[in-house]
Amino acid sequence: MLLLATTTHAQPLPVQLDVDVASFAFDEGSSLVEIYLVVEATSMQFVFADSMYQADLPLDLAIVRSGQRLDSAAAVPVWEDSLSLSFVIPDTVGLSAGQHFVHQVRTAVPPGEYQLEVLVPGDLALERQDLRMRLDALIPSYGSDDAAQISDITLATSIQPSADDGNSFYKNGVLVRPNANQLYGQGLTQLFFYAETYNTDAVSELDDEYTLITYLAEANTPNPMSGYSRRLERPVRSPDVIVGAFDLKDLPSGSYFLRLAILNKDNESLVEQARKFFVYNPNVEREQPAPVATAFESSPFASLTDEEVERELELIELIANEREKNRAKRIQDLDEKRRFLMTFWRARDPNPNVPSNSFREEFFQRLQYANERYSSSFVEGWKSDRGRVLMRHGLPSAIDPHLYERDTVPYEVWEYNNIPGEGQAVFVFADRSGFGQFDLIHSTVTGGTTLPNWQDELRRR
Repeated sequence: MLLLATTTHAQPLPVQLDVDVASFAFDEGSSLVEIYLVVEATSMQFVFADSMYQADLPLDLAIVRSGQRLDSAAAVPVWEDSLSLSFVIPDTVGLSAGQHFVHQVRTAVPPGEYQLEVLVPGDLALERQDLRMRLDALIPSYGSDDAAQISDITLATSIQPSADDGNSFYKNGVLVRPNANQLYGQGLTQLFFYAETYNTDAVSELDDEYTLITYLAEANTPNPMSGYSRRLERPVRSPDVIVGAFDLKDLPSGSYFLRLAILNKDNESLVEQARKFFVYNPNVEREQPAPVATAFESSPFASLTDEEVERELELIELIANEREKNRAKRIQDLDEKRRFLMTFWRARDPNPNVPSNSFREEFFQRLQYANERYSSSFVEGWKSDRGRVLMRHGLPSAIDPHLYERDTVPYEVWEYNNIPGEGQAVFVFADRSGFGQFDLIHSTVTGGTTLPNWQDELRRR
């Protein structure tokens, strides 16, 4: 149950704990949830006893539905457990930063929106205060028989074949040691990953194989990085266990995504899953981008008017990363703004060898749709909350409208089967004013608008 990864002088406080969650298919009414706990060894207080050094860590875990809190009298966890972890080592002299203890907990819960509550109780003797952590967890249903699905992705420090099904890290013929802090690079250059695919016979039609691609991408760009993409022809079975690894020793420091996608016969992505990770390689320099092959003077950007440039700069804020936003704000020269736009769109071009940029074309198709569908006397369609979500993430997989119910204001629930880097996601829009202006009141995407008790917000006053 414990992994001693690397090994400095023990430091007493605070306990440094990383937590991660992944879900997989279980049975018709439940999904399997794995909780990964990783403790920094040097943050533990070791006590010498019986010729060994031991550190104890009590933990209280609970999974509650979003909108409930354990400090509320009405909150009833769907699952809870209390652990007492003990870490035993022969000596503390060799402890070093980067050494971790790893523990894993499994349980099954019905699909839904949850929060994982973690409490490390304080200890007066060790001068340790309570440590509380909360982690949002959207647990999907894997019960569909007519659509292929991909589970969450477990990032790991190692994966090894094994028949030891009594080991807590054992799963489908392998031992998977999770990496809950998602950090790789110096000292840990191999990124191992585990995932499962389901119902792939719905993709393969009459064939015995389906196509899966695994690749790495820079954060905020969807394109595979050169040398970090693999196309696999996999046998049709459910579940199909996906295990792989990428060598990250040559990647510069930064944020990245590991992406998995199931393709149809036309090489179109049917379902995707992604997991963000971080690389720290201080000795690897980032290569400067190659000069743009198409001369600026002959590109359509060179002829954009001042008004067109400003409008496009306003539009791309919806999908630009922070570095690009800051760069755009600093540019004063009109020609430099045009060049910036050309570089911005080419960085997202899935096929730079052809004249058209399908990514940009789709973006402006979304713009037209948003303006036609969601414009009002108050706001241009793409500036509305529904329009902005549409511009960022495309059309939802499903829309559940509730426009004429007696006890609630008009509202819509948008569901996405997969948003790169997020997986399944939900957005809730409500017309609280009664004038047809639907505001985003709740979403499950990272950093988005979150209202755990959003159902209460819908009730007519």
